[in-house]
Amino acid sequence: MIDFRLLRHFSYFLAVAEERHFGRAAKRLGISQPPLSQQIQALERSLGVRLLERSRQGVRLTQAGTEILAPVQRFMEHAQRLELAVMDARHGRSERVTIGAIISALFDILPGLMRTAKQRNPQLSISVLEMKSADALSSVQNGEIDIALARFDDRIGTLEVRPIVSDHLVVVLPVDHKLTKRDQIHLSELADEPLVLFPRHGSPSYFDQIVSACRDEGFSPHILYEVGSVVSQVAFVGCGLAVGMVPSRSMRFGGSDVVFRPLVEEIKVVTIAAAWDPTRKKNVIPAIVQIAADIGMEMDSLPIRNVVRRQR
Repeated sequence: MIDFRLLRHFSYFLAVAEERHFGRAAKRLGISQPPLSQQIQALERSLGVRLLERSRQGVRLTQAGTEILAPVQRFMEHAQRLELAVMDARHGRSERVTIGAIISALFDILPGLMRTAKQRNPQLSISVLEMKSADALSSVQNGEIDIALARFDDRIGTLEVRPIVSDHLVVVLPVDHKLTKRDQIHLSELADEPLVLFPRHGSPSYFDQIVSACRDEGFSPHILYEVGSVVSQVAFVGCGLAVGMVPSRSMRFGGSDVVFRPLVEEIKVVTIAAAWDPTRKKNVIPAIVQIAADIGMEMDSLPIRNVVRRQR
């Protein structure tokens, strides 16, 4: 029998672990703080370990809490998939596909894909998980998801990989940076600048393209920060911590603290690709990938708006 109290306790633990604050976690969960504390204490008694420690600065995970955090996250993801599978069976939906997607794919591909796929196959159930590229890759390899929509190169073992969206890179700068006075920026002008980029392990081909382009201009990039999403890149730049190179469509994530400028050199990258395991023989997967590819083709045919300077 499933102990649903354990599921509730784990969900409470994750909220506190992510918020690092009981008050914020209670507000997020829609409960008051005393019952939340009681539920965490009950979980700790059940497991026989202390998971959290309070201080004036907030809440921190103990060593035991740190060790179980990732397994609990995976457990709760599987519990969510079980709940969806039960709902699908209850409503007679015969086919189910799970997609792991990076943030840009959630914005650009998934809305149209979901509408089109369900119109063509009403019995199809699609669940979506937000993931980083590296996590999506390992999940599709392990069979935890069916399709990954993320940044990949085209050499991933036995997986099928299909490019979905391509773009070119632009420079994102703090609003008060000296290079904002330029209409265009030569890549070599970034030689002495601290950069914020994606980590190589998350997308080797994407990372290597940028590094190779820099070396062609006679320098090795000074990568000060590595972050997992374009949104984080833009945010780090807005804080004045570094400059970045991001796909031009990422300009929508900019605010008043950043400025975008085109590069003189054109650096084209695949920003979203689909990856799936053809040996799993789900007949619906190629059709879903084709829908994603059609949406990507439409995006590639649309003009990308000019890079504009953002004022304070």
